[in-house]
Amino acid sequence: MMKRMDWSELRLKFRHIILSVSWLVLLILAATIGFKYFEDLSFFDSLWMTVISLLTVGYGDIVPETDAGRVFGVIIIPIGFAIVSYAFGAVASYIIEHQLSVKVWNKRMEHTIENLKDHIIVCGFGRVGQQIYYQLKDQDIQAVFVHENEEELLEVMDRGALRIIGDPTQKTVLEKASIARARGLIAAMHSDSDNVFITLTAKGINEDIEVVSRAERDESIDVLKKAGVSRIVNPATIGGRELVLSVLKPAGVDYVNYLIQEKEEDFAIGESIVGEHAEVIGKSIARLDIRRKFGVTVVAIKRGEELINNPDPDEELMAGDIIVTFGDGEHNEKFKDSIQ
Repeated sequence: MMKRMDWSELRLKFRHIILSVSWLVLLILAATIGFKYFEDLSFFDSLWMTVISLLTVGYGDIVPETDAGRVFGVIIIPIGFAIVSYAFGAVASYIIEHQLSVKVWNKRMEHTIENLKDHIIVCGFGRVGQQIYYQLKDQDIQAVFVHENEEELLEVMDRGALRIIGDPTQKTVLEKASIARARGLIAAMHSDSDNVFITLTAKGINEDIEVVSRAERDESIDVLKKAGVSRIVNPATIGGRELVLSVLKPAGVDYVNYLIQEKEEDFAIGESIVGEHAEVIGKSIARLDIRRKFGVTVVAIKRGEELINNPDPDEELMAGDIIVTFGDGEHNEKFKDSIQ
C-alpha cells in the first residue's frame, strides 16, 4: 500500500482519470435523460440504450425510433466514443507509467544498495522494526530494511527508503543487502530462532559485523550470544522495568525518555575511542579538565569487558578505552576528535 496522500496530491496524480470519469458520468446522465425524453422510454431502458450506444455495442434490441432520438444519438455517440477512449487511454497510461517508474526506481535502489558501505541492515519490520526505522531516519543513518512484505514497509516508511523484499533468513537475501560491507545488523524478527539463524548467516559472510538482536524469551539469550550477537534487547523486560520506574522514579524516567526522543541532539550520549597514540593516554579525567574544555561529562568508560560507571576524576585513560560522554552533539564530536 502507498502512504496516505491528501486530496490535492491525489487530484494531481490522477487528474486525467478523474477528468475523463467526471465527463463520462455527466454524459451518461445527459444521454439517459435525452433518450428518455425523445423516445419515451423507462429510465432503465434509457440507461441501457445509452450504455450500448457509448460502447458502440449495438445489440439491436432497443433502437431510436423517432427522428429526434436518432439525431440525438448521432450527436451523443461520437462524443461518448471520444470520452470513453480518453478514459481508457488515461487509465492505460497511468498503469504503464506507474509500472515503468517502479521498475526504474527498483533498479536504481538495487544499484545503490550494491555500492553501500558501513551501513546498517535491519531484519524484520514489526512494531520494533518500525521504531528502529524512525530512530535511524531521525539520525540520518544509512540503512537497508529486509522484510518479506513490501506493502507493510510502504505503509510506514518513505518510498525512497532502501529495502530488500525477501526472507532475511536466506543467505542470498542478506547478500543483496551488501552484508559483506555492512557495519551492523539488527535482528528484529518476532522469532528468536530466526534471529539466531540470521546472526549465524551474517557472521558466516562478515565475521566483523556488529549484530544486535531482539529476544522474546530469556532462555534464548545464551543461544544468541553463542551465535555471535554482541548485544541483546528484550522489549518485554525493558517495558516492564520502565513501567515500574515510571511509578517509583517518574522524573528520572521522563528525563531519560527526553534524551532518547530529543531529535535536535541538544543533549545526547556520545562515544569516543582513545586512539593508540593519543596525547590523553596516561592522563586522568581531572587533569584533562574535560568538562571545562569540551563541555561534556564523562559518565562511563568501557575498557575491554569492564564497564566503569561514573569514573573517578583520578581515573587515567588508556588506549582503546571507549569513553561515554554526555553533552550536545557538537561538543561530543569535538571531544571525539581530540582523543583519536
